[in-house]
Amino acid sequence: MIKNYFKVAWRTITKNKVYSIINILGLTIGLSACMIVATVVIDDLSYDRQWSKGDDLYRIISVNKMGDGLYNKSQSSFAGLLPVLQKDFPEVEATAGISSYSHRWKLNEADPNGVEAMALRADTTFWKMLDISVLNGNPGKYIAGDNINMIITEGFRKKYFPNENPVGKIIRDVPTYSTKATPYIITGVIKDLPANTIMRTDVIIQVEPRNEELNKKQWGTFSQNYVLFKPGTDIKKFTSKLNQWYAGFVEDKNPYQFEFQSLKDCYLHSDFASYQDVKSDYKNILILSGIALLLLIIACVNFVNLGTARAIYRLKETGMRKILGAGRTQLIIQFLIESILFFLIGAVLATLLYSISLNPVENFMGHRFEKNFLSTPALFAVAFAGIILISLVTGLYPAWILSGFKPAATLKGKLFAGKYNTQHFVRKGLVVLQFAISIFVLIALIVVQNQVSYMKQKDLGFNKNNLLNISSVNWNGKAQTFKNELRKLPGVGSASISTWVPGQGAGYMSREIDNPARPNEKINVWYINGDADLPQTLGLQLKKGRLFDPQLKTDAVPPDSADKMEMRSALLTAYTAKLLHAQALNKYLSNVKIVPVGIIADFNNESLKKPMQPTIITAEDSLKYGSMMVRVQPGMERSVTEGINKMWRSFFSENLLEIKWVDDMVNQQYKAESRLQKIFTFFSTLTMLLAALGIFGLIMQATAQRIKEIGVRKVLGASVNSIVRLFSIDFLKLILIAIVIASPIAWWLMNKWLLDFAYRITINWWVFLVTGFVAIFIALLTISFQAIKAAIANPVKSLRTE
Repeated sequence: MIKNYFKVAWRTITKNKVYSIINILGLTIGLSACMIVATVVIDDLSYDRQWSKGDDLYRIISVNKMGDGLYNKSQSSFAGLLPVLQKDFPEVEATAGISSYSHRWKLNEADPNGVEAMALRADTTFWKMLDISVLNGNPGKYIAGDNINMIITEGFRKKYFPNENPVGKIIRDVPTYSTKATPYIITGVIKDLPANTIMRTDVIIQVEPRNEELNKKQWGTFSQNYVLFKPGTDIKKFTSKLNQWYAGFVEDKNPYQFEFQSLKDCYLHSDFASYQDVKSDYKNILILSGIALLLLIIACVNFVNLGTARAIYRLKETGMRKILGAGRTQLIIQFLIESILFFLIGAVLATLLYSISLNPVENFMGHRFEKNFLSTPALFAVAFAGIILISLVTGLYPAWILSGFKPAATLKGKLFAGKYNTQHFVRKGLVVLQFAISIFVLIALIVVQNQVSYMKQKDLGFNKNNLLNISSVNWNGKAQTFKNELRKLPGVGSASISTWVPGQGAGYMSREIDNPARPNEKINVWYINGDADLPQTLGLQLKKGRLFDPQLKTDAVPPDSADKMEMRSALLTAYTAKLLHAQALNKYLSNVKIVPVGIIADFNNESLKKPMQPTIITAEDSLKYGSMMVRVQPGMERSVTEGINKMWRSFFSENLLEIKWVDDMVNQQYKAESRLQKIFTFFSTLTMLLAALGIFGLIMQATAQRIKEIGVRKVLGASVNSIVRLFSIDFLKLILIAIVIASPIAWWLMNKWLLDFAYRITINWWVFLVTGFVAIFIALLTISFQAIKAAIANPVKSLRTE
């Protein structure tokens, strides 16, 4: 019996090729897109859930109270806290400092720049925390000496040591802060760490735990620290216990507080972690899940619309079956089998499209997916079961409608009894839903695109264009000589060494002071340190006073006395001067320990996601460490970079030269938003395409129902334009309803999204006008295609009786 149902269903599909192709195309696009989005969501939710001790593994978070309800969080904490936790708190099983960074190593002397790899710097105690599978060597045994212990992953070994055993081999790095290369000894090879972890790495640099004493004055080295608790530890009680102990330990009226963040939460809930590269946002999960759901809804709505639109062509078939004794249940089963078959064909094609798209999507996301529907049988089974369930639910409505007509009516070709029947409203309601979703996604796309463009194009208060940056190095006493030679290159306007670079934090250090306007609150004042040419190189605008004079020792402070000199000159931003009540120049400010000699126009030294920060610029002569920013004349970019490369080899043959453009570094801060913009662009196109398919189904049904009416109108002299207009008016009403429904919802949700940015656009009225125009244009294009086809048909064929 079931076999016969499938045979009939297959004949129906192959008989009506155009209808079937449109239906299957919609399902293929909808299902494949849904599978891709679902893979990204599943991947994000899987981070750091594979560790056997993951339930008891936490990161220490430092919390600095700035006032009532105001707190600053950091993913770092005092290195001296770890020995105390290990020694004095029995709830603690193990502690370790673990941090990620990018570094370069020379695998042969012929390659001056070496190879770049992600590194995990970890205390020897990290073995107690993470599940590491050793493939070769004995990396758990720390080798003391001048060589730093280096453990490489299997992927790193296959790429750079394909035909040799690298254990015991000594390689050297390409130094940045040191004057000579540092030797590393490879102590072992381990299995690749999973991609879905914030510990993602190519190599592990193993070091002995830092033996630093916890300071009562709240001074010390900050590092990223992790704690493994004994099973069953109540984290809330332990947090309270530790903070109570620490408040009594330090000699400070405003002690830090500490929180413990589960390693499982670090990927999605670390918006405060400035230096954590591998992270996402839980809001992205909601956005992507919403997109997947909306795409699935549109695909299913398409199927319903196209199924009911096709009903008029199957009236006689349905009526004849009923006359021959088929019951309603049998007809419903037949139509459900057809639905399942449509979905299965769509699912097969969607899976094929999914497999082709998987690698490009992984490249787009920047890492491989540990789990996907093809590599994980459990996920594939869930997806298959879900598709069958959706096909049954989606096919139930058309099956119920098609099986419910009376034989007498169906044999006469009458599908609807009245103008305002339920099916009429449901079908049009589904079209409204489709276009409402499409309009919502399109509005979201325009808002995201405008916000990203705004952030990239906004005047930041300094000139980021044609500004080149040489990444931070140890200048080894040659900074001023190199800078002087660099200035001689054709195309170089000015150059400056700085400990701060746009796009990499608000400054090189901050000082917490009392807020002059609110004594009960604290504020963080950020310091930017460079040489005397920094304001000129950045293009900062002087509003009052003067800039730095390199001839004055108080302006360009000698490096050995920079930390000791309190009467050093400084520049304040206008916002900082107002906040500190420091409008008078050349007067010592004890709270920030500087003498302001000039006030400059405000500039954004941090991402536009954050409000403007109080900022002080100081100057130092012959900086030992720092980046060099170079102002390049337009059109001379290539010759300047070539000149820098030649000069670098003569000055710093051992050190790494890394050149970036500052505007690229600034735009990199908005990488997540740019990615979201691309996602919305792609899915906005898909939703509009699927909505067009849906309306195509409805116009097919409408023209089929009114074929004789069209013939009569043509005989009476109606033009093609008038017939197209006849059909368009009803559908334009549906689009207008969709615009009215989608616009306020999109406005509300996108305004909530914009609240994450301190500097943001206003959603203007033209956004809704443009989206409405696009939706109407696509609808008219779709309607016109079918309406014109019906209008130019021979009226003799339309009016003849069967």
